[in-house]
Amino acid sequence: MGLSQPSVSRCISEVVTALNLPEIFNAWVKFPKNINELNDIRNGFYRNTGFPGVVGCIDCTHVAITPPSTNLNLNENQHPEYIYVNRKGYHSINVQLICDSNLKILNINALFPGSTHDTHVWNNSKVLPILQELHRRNYNNFYLLGDSGYALRQWLLTPIPDPSTEAEENYNR
Repeated sequence: MGLSQPSVSRCISEVVTALNLPEIFNAWVKFPKNINELNDIRNGFYRNTGFPGVVGCIDCTHVAITPPSTNLNLNENQHPEYIYVNRKGYHSINVQLICDSNLKILNINALFPGSTHDTHVWNNSKVLPILQELHRRNYNNFYLLGDSGYALRQWLLTPIPDPSTEAEENYNR
């Protein structure tokens, strides 16, 4: 289309700013607020995938960023540049997403630098206490599906490393 890089950057900045307005973001990205909404998502997940009880899939991805500057006006100890370097050696933010079976985003957590492990991002998620509370109240049939970067929990189903029984292999499959 022949747009200059500065023009594209300005457009992206304006779109991101608009999408982050609470009245827009909160209208489109929201984790279910009650049992009826959870049931609707769980039933849709079962219809679409055959997984019973699942209300979403969770994973993190590294979004590359330009290395933070060492601006003298910033407190360098608060956000030092090196914490943004991920295990693959480039600067990033570790962004966690939870989506439903239709790939609708239910939750985003983009608060952590690239050196942060997926488990730490999840342990600081606003969704974790919701699922813990559901299970504490014996609503034990709501789960997220995650990869091996997360620990297996009652509310977070992850693959069993090195399955040793047929049941474990079937679970992973």
